[in-house]
Amino acid sequence: MDEGNLSRPRLVITGAGGFSGEHACRYFSAKGWEVTAVLRRQTAGLLPEWLQHVAAVTYCDFSSREETEACIQHAQPEYVLHLAGMNAVDSSWRDPITALQSNVMGTVHLMEAVRQAGLPCRVLVVGSMLRFKLPLVGEDGIPPHPYSLSKTMQVLTVQSWASLYGLDVMAAEPANLIGPGRSTGLCALMARYTAESEHCSANGMQLPRPFRLSSRTEQRDLLDVRDAVRAYELLLMMGERGQVYPVTSGTMRSLGELVDLFDLIGKQPLHWEIGQSQALSPIPEEPEAIRKLGWLPQLTLEQSLRDALNEARRNY
Repeated sequence: MDEGNLSRPRLVITGAGGFSGEHACRYFSAKGWEVTAVLRRQTAGLLPEWLQHVAAVTYCDFSSREETEACIQHAQPEYVLHLAGMNAVDSSWRDPITALQSNVMGTVHLMEAVRQAGLPCRVLVVGSMLRFKLPLVGEDGIPPHPYSLSKTMQVLTVQSWASLYGLDVMAAEPANLIGPGRSTGLCALMARYTAESEHCSANGMQLPRPFRLSSRTEQRDLLDVRDAVRAYELLLMMGERGQVYPVTSGTMRSLGELVDLFDLIGKQPLHWEIGQSQALSPIPEEPEAIRKLGWLPQLTLEQSLRDALNEARRNY
């Protein structure tokens, strides 16, 4: 990207204040991209460290068509990595309207802003493996929660704008992303619990209550967020218009394996409260399409957990 006197490719990263956005801003800036980081709203105080190295920081609520159009017109991107939106199942139950506005209409506003600007621009929309796979048939053919519905509709709009309008847009569907950073996922919570237990033990304080898990047997596909960001770069450069790319490790890991790994890397005995849930584990699609482009995960599960734990330790 930064070889010779080639111009730096202009990239807009939406949702730059989130877990994936943090890593994307760091990665693409270090690779020589001219990054415009987009946050939903301005906050008081200094910008986070990862935003201090991008080319520009701007603010946009993608539920507003006018704000979105102004953002794209100002940035004039050649590429867009769309990470913004509601990314929580529980929040979607409480506020399904915002889930649909953020994930569906926010994506539509972005694609329309690019289209109306007439830009030669590639757009990668990051969806979710919790998307419900169509067709919706029969009594069980309903997404299990409003978040799944919103992500299902989001991908449909991506495919529709690619087909109906010829927009150069595609989607990525990552697995459960883990690693250091601003994650609120299970592995991050386990890392913080481990760091808190170590801190309390070292300082003669009362240990935290045991960490509760639903079972040892439930499984997840876990992928380091830094591997996911590398996949996004590859898709921005080589992905096919209108396609949906699963970005997964291809390996299911049990919750029991996570317990065992934290017991291994923790500096003091940990206390777990483990239930007997029989819930079915979500099975992600195989990442064959992106592997054909040359992508493979590089970071092991243990390394991801160690990095998350080390960051949690620093916060204590």
